[in-house]
Amino acid sequence: MPAEKTRCDSLALYFTGASSDGGAQTDPDVSLGNYRSSTVEQALACAEASYTLGDTISPRTSRPLGIENGTGTGSLAALDANTLAWTPPGGSQGAGVAIANGETKLLEGGGGYKNKWIVVSRSGAAGLSGSANVVISQRSNALCVAGFDDMSAAEVAAGDENYRCLCLKNWAANGITNVKAYLVQLGTQQTSDAGQLGASGAGTIQTTGSLADWPEAGWCKIMTSGGSEREIVYYTSRTGTTLTVPAAGRELRGTTAAAGAATDTIHAIPSIDLGKEAPSSQPAGNFTDKTGAGEGSAPGGVSFSAPIVAAEYVDIGDLAAGYIYGLWLRRLTPTCMQSGIDISNRLSIGFDAG
Repeated sequence: MPAEKTRCDSLALYFTGASSDGGAQTDPDVSLGNYRSSTVEQALACAEASYTLGDTISPRTSRPLGIENGTGTGSLAALDANTLAWTPPGGSQGAGVAIANGETKLLEGGGGYKNKWIVVSRSGAAGLSGSANVVISQRSNALCVAGFDDMSAAEVAAGDENYRCLCLKNWAANGITNVKAYLVQLGTQQTSDAGQLGASGAGTIQTTGSLADWPEAGWCKIMTSGGSEREIVYYTSRTGTTLTVPAAGRELRGTTAAAGAATDTIHAIPSIDLGKEAPSSQPAGNFTDKTGAGEGSAPGGVSFSAPIVAAEYVDIGDLAAGYIYGLWLRRLTPTCMQSGIDISNRLSIGFDAG
């Protein structure tokens, strides 16, 4: 049965900004490099700290929930006096896991979704019984989902540029391999088969498909039919089939304006770019320190991109037991950016557990 730190929970993301490895630093806005903090980045949270199913079952607050659980109501169910199963929100029940008094175990959702997981502890020797709802909510300004702090009108008008640094740590007893980071698309991929941008200036992107699940305003990555990046633009409004892009929304995030084609694919992407940095040493070195310079200061030597397909993923490689790596996030704010109360950024990290 899955013990903790053996599968999808093998990799943890921590804030940085501490003065020594594992030091105290709880503010995501100060997560600006130097050493790993003791604070784990948690995109999701359980509404309750513990549940009673005969014994008290407590989700480990020091460990994040699997981000792919999503928000909503999941369920912990006792299959017998010593076995628990997890059903993620909107998902199916996973395999039962034996858990004894004093143990901590990993529970996974059903249907092959090993990335929909929760780590729980049991305290007590009474037999388990019944079930309990687990309400999962999104944490405000979480770096992996909501993304950074709130922006002021002055920051948008100035075209703000901010950075954050997370530390990836393999806390499993075995090594993990093929660690890769990438952005999760925020809407269904479409093709610009009904209208494209010109070589420069304002314009529209049109599709015969549906943009109904795209953000009302946001970022669009345009890719050629061969899978190469053409341009990243910011659209200020959309209908069900059309994105409106102002002149200030062109050639952003390091791209150059280019005329589109009817065979291009269009992708709704988060507002963050990703970059990697090796630590000064393993397993407890530090990263470029921008805690004094502030969130607008770029880390030297770090290249950023907006990876959404396998060929673009940020390749971190293998991490031995206890080893770390730095993942930098960059948020660029165009002067035409539209305000919103719930602007999402989604990044994902894949790997093979040892």
